[in-house]
Amino acid sequence: MKLKSHLITLEQNALELRNSGRLAEAAELFAAIVNEQPDWEHGTGFYNLAVCYEDLREFALAEKCYCDALRFEPKNPYFLGGLASFLYLHGDNDKAFASHLTLLEVERSAGNERAIKVTTTALQALGKKMGLSEKALAEQIGATQK
Repeated sequence: MKLKSHLITLEQNALELRNSGRLAEAAELFAAIVNEQPDWEHGTGFYNLAVCYEDLREFALAEKCYCDALRFEPKNPYFLGGLASFLYLHGDNDKAFASHLTLLEVERSAGNERAIKVTTTALQALGKKMGLSEKALAEQIGATQK
């Protein structure tokens, strides 16, 4: 889609509002952006909207927007990390675990060693929380290397 300059201004205003703690107003502007141009910045509009909704404790809307962002860039590590972190804190453990595994796969293919360690630590904590054995956890984590 063609870039619309008024959307750039809306995004700048929305980011300023979010950064100053005016989350509901920021969410309104991000929603206006994605309503007009759903693929804004390859899903970044939905990602920013998800962050606002999460901070506003609108968890169902936040999860939907994280997933909407991933429709445009399914392997974006920021979008995946946002969803995985959100699910870890507020969602279903099984979904959180699956999201972290996908994130780990993306980080491994990018060769991001620091991120791999962080995600592996999150997976280990989730696995323990879910009652997975060390062997089952190691198998799940190892499967992303193939």
